[in-house]
Amino acid sequence: MFTKELLEHFKTKQVFIHTHDFPDPDAFASAYGLQNLLSHYDIDSVICYGGVIERSSLIQMLKVFNIEASPRTDYENEFFNAVNILVDSQLNNANIAFNCGDDVYCIDHHPIFSKAEYKWKDIRMVGACSSIIISYFVEAKIEMPKDVASALCYGLKMDTNDFNRGCKKFDIEMFNEVFEFCDYEQVTYINQNQLVLDDFKAFKAAINNIKTVDKFGFAYIPFQCPSTLVAIISDFLLSTEEVKISVVFSRLDDVVKFSIRSEDSNIHAGNLIRNALKEIGNGGGHPTMAGGIIYKKYLEKIDNIEDKVIELFTAAYNRMENSKI
Repeated sequence: MFTKELLEHFKTKQVFIHTHDFPDPDAFASAYGLQNLLSHYDIDSVICYGGVIERSSLIQMLKVFNIEASPRTDYENEFFNAVNILVDSQLNNANIAFNCGDDVYCIDHHPIFSKAEYKWKDIRMVGACSSIIISYFVEAKIEMPKDVASALCYGLKMDTNDFNRGCKKFDIEMFNEVFEFCDYEQVTYINQNQLVLDDFKAFKAAINNIKTVDKFGFAYIPFQCPSTLVAIISDFLLSTEEVKISVVFSRLDDVVKFSIRSEDSNIHAGNLIRNALKEIGNGGGHPTMAGGIIYKKYLEKIDNIEDKVIELFTAAYNRMENSKI
């Protein structure tokens, strides 16, 4: 939790809370929870995000829980002289970039792949960033408003895939803490209504394009697809008995976006995608889930994206396996 001195410092500047680009429920829930916590200390803040809000379920989440967030472009000239707090993200990652100055703070649950300087940081390897925010309320003995508790509960459940992915004892403990204050029926309703009928076009394309190589399942969606939907399809592909590592990828503006899932305890998903895309893109994440992109300038040189992706990931997997010998 922030020190008394930091809280006093925050009162002297404009405070921005930043999610990663194309935010997911855990990112928005964490930002909202932190915003409410800071308001308890009479500190106003603005939640900002990069990219766009891609999913109708995410728009519904913001509406139901009364979360206000603005595109980073609305304030981009103000960040350099402000307090900037990153949640569910870190500096120097491919999914967040802005002129942030040197008054920067970080709260995250992802592995550290690139060094960065922060005034203060809390980076823990847990299942959800929402869990960390919940712990701040618990430590300070501050009661969570129902909307805040419900949003944090939803973010926690989504990022751990209902406690089936990357979940730690800490996440279970924080879920028990937040459950007391949330509207769980509301959380369940949103959780069960993530898809719209149009999403099945992406499922159909992915199913038609599934290719398996050893323990890998690859699926290419050859049209614009929200990154959060790509992640849902990656979870779906991993649920098949034959697939231990799912690699689902799709066009997103002028890049190709990846979502990786792994239930192979010997292969760290974040290290795998970072290794596979190191020459043509960027990536990283947790042992069981990760994401990344191939940059536009390299896409123009690739004739067959599906064959190239299979080549890159199988080669990276072999390198990682051979390094253990």
